[in-house]
Amino acid sequence: MTAVPTSADTAADTNTDPGHRRQRVRLTPRGTTHVPFTGTRAAEGPLTLGQINIAQWLGNVPDHFYSMLCVEFPVPPGATVGDVTETIAVLGARHETLRTTYRLTGERRQVVAASGTLPLDVCVLGDGRWGPRDQVAVAGALVRWLRANPDPAGTPMHVVVAVAPDQNGPVIACAAALSHMAVDHGAIEVLKREFAELVGDPATRQVGGPRHQPLDQAALEATPTERRRAQAAQDYLQHWTQRIPRRLYDMPDTTPGGDPLAVALSSRAAALAVAQVAARTRASGQGIVLGAICAVLAHRTGDREIILPLMSSNRFERHLVDYVGSVAQGTIAGVEVAGRSFDALVKRAWTVVLEASRNARYDASERARLDERIAHERGLLFKYEPLFNSLVTQSSGPGARVPLRARQFDAAQLDAALAETRLRWRPAHRNAAPVRFELNRLDGRLELDLWSADTGVVSREEAESLLLAFERLVVAAAHEDLDPERMREVIGLETAVRSADWIFLDSCWVDVRKVQDLVDDALAPAVTRVFADVDGRPLVAFVAAKDGIRTPEQAHARCMAALPEHPMALAPRHYVLCATAPADPADLASWPEPTATGTGRTPG
Repeated sequence: MTAVPTSADTAADTNTDPGHRRQRVRLTPRGTTHVPFTGTRAAEGPLTLGQINIAQWLGNVPDHFYSMLCVEFPVPPGATVGDVTETIAVLGARHETLRTTYRLTGERRQVVAASGTLPLDVCVLGDGRWGPRDQVAVAGALVRWLRANPDPAGTPMHVVVAVAPDQNGPVIACAAALSHMAVDHGAIEVLKREFAELVGDPATRQVGGPRHQPLDQAALEATPTERRRAQAAQDYLQHWTQRIPRRLYDMPDTTPGGDPLAVALSSRAAALAVAQVAARTRASGQGIVLGAICAVLAHRTGDREIILPLMSSNRFERHLVDYVGSVAQGTIAGVEVAGRSFDALVKRAWTVVLEASRNARYDASERARLDERIAHERGLLFKYEPLFNSLVTQSSGPGARVPLRARQFDAAQLDAALAETRLRWRPAHRNAAPVRFELNRLDGRLELDLWSADTGVVSREEAESLLLAFERLVVAAAHEDLDPERMREVIGLETAVRSADWIFLDSCWVDVRKVQDLVDDALAPAVTRVFADVDGRPLVAFVAAKDGIRTPEQAHARCMAALPEHPMALAPRHYVLCATAPADPADLASWPEPTATGTGRTPG
């Protein structure tokens, strides 16, 4: 199958509905209106845990692609700019997060204004006949326009609409850029639902009664019960942080330095198959998708267990179902793949995800401190990005299932649907994870993205092969449960073959040659040699001591400082400092008696 590139050029976007004349989407900005709103209170207080999480994250990567979330807002046919203006005013008054600023130095605080304005931009489309069938193409162009034209004031919500000049200016499409400090994906879904209701019916444009707001959430999180819950989450995360691999997808014979890329699988057959497996196993749709992903990854990498970061919506309590604020946080799950049938695997996958989701509300500043200590002890660096992120909306608590349509199993229909499968690739923004799966849709058609941070590590061909192996696996599982041997046959990919230079240590595949490169760089000009094993101790570095490198602690500190430039390496587990280097550093027996030895992990 050949993947099809998708256009990122606004001017080249076209409407491709059957029977509809294609039109190029060209946007001409007409001006900005600052929509006023008035809320019910002005107040300030501490940040919520969700806000701390985003502040901590953006403090490390302030220009991250997801610092602003750009999405389509639905508009009914015939909606006017006036309707959108009135809707923005109601939303600004209704949701305090849309009129909040943040003090992130010193004592961090959220400050809610009683009134203010939100920007609304109007763009005019080019000549032609524009209508509801153009909405998808035009909305996509508006999203790209927002990313290219961010609001200089950094307001929590920036809305843009496109109007057709030859049709008395009806709104053809609408999009919004929202601050990630203000909202997460769950909050965006609430705003989209309310926006559609308000813009379509003037009678609903009322602020309404009191709602659970971020200041209320901060007060709740300060109670003893919620503090204990946050501490339990820290304990859970500490356990898994001590086990998670530095890079889950660390494959041999790859060379970092490529471009980021996203490959999208669109499969009606996979959606039919997931529905059939769900009917048989009573597992959730997300659990089935995650279980299949884990099976493919474990087979390809040779791992028995997949320990992966993921996202939890954290919207399990009733007061958070319609909450507009950022509460989603990352967590970690460990899925044992080896020895399980497909049905057992998907049930296990969702069980551990539920446990992980119950431990996903915590103080991200405290977690960062724990991560730093654990990284120092393990000799690696963490770059958390969700390996699996489900954007499929759940209706309620952690056990909620995606509403998959019940249907009688039809093997012929499933086979026919395979012919409709499409792979599309596109350039992507920079992200830290070597591979990242994002589930966007399950009902009717399964839509699954695979993001590669570096095509030198995970190429387009590799990404496509993983997605197609995933599809083959779930389609085969629709017919019957699959034992481990049958799963391997269906996946059909080669398991990575690693040379003798590779060892498996501390949940990580490690190329000792990469560790040698790290040590040479970090400790230059000292003579060094890394051995995979010395008397039962793994990953031992022998070093000819120099000024500034006289102790294991000094050596380890320099290796840790150099790790960002050596993403495929781990720091040595043990350091042996000697006064001089032998003529042949590769000859272990020729190194002289050490002047100092140790792990280097003791704080200096």
